[in-house]
Amino acid sequence: MGGSDPTSLPFPAPPPFPPSWENRAAYLHWWLCLFMTGVGVLKASGFLRHDLSRLAGLLEFVGGCVFLPRWKWLCLRLGRTGPETSLRLGAWLVLAALGVIVSTNKRKSVVCWSQALCTLELLRERYGPAAVIDGAVALFGGTAIGLLLQSMGHGKLL
Repeated sequence: MGGSDPTSLPFPAPPPFPPSWENRAAYLHWWLCLFMTGVGVLKASGFLRHDLSRLAGLLEFVGGCVFLPRWKWLCLRLGRTGPETSLRLGAWLVLAALGVIVSTNKRKSVVCWSQALCTLELLRERYGPAAVIDGAVALFGGTAIGLLLQSMGHGKLL
């Protein structure tokens, strides 16, 4: 597990080359930072529309652009464990966003489920199997929020 090694996730520097199974966390981290930020911006701004897409997009953007990259300015404000706290918060926000999507008719989306698996694998690789439970709680929490919003009739508005 790379949780104790701060250099194992080099973002914004490129991940180690050539890719290997041992450095998969660096590649997953890079992918999630870029993909979730890009898709989050598109959804939050009204592109890629579906039920609750703006809410999901906002969560994806904040998770993928603000917290996942472990920006130094943010980590300094989060204390001694700032980089790891930032990474966990980012992963949980991304998983909550994906849970919101799962609550809609897009629940069969291979893209959504593949990103959830990538995020859960990053957590597992970084912090061990117990971190997957925390990630699953975030995913199910997002699903519950999405179902609640839809039951209140707010699905189309967000």
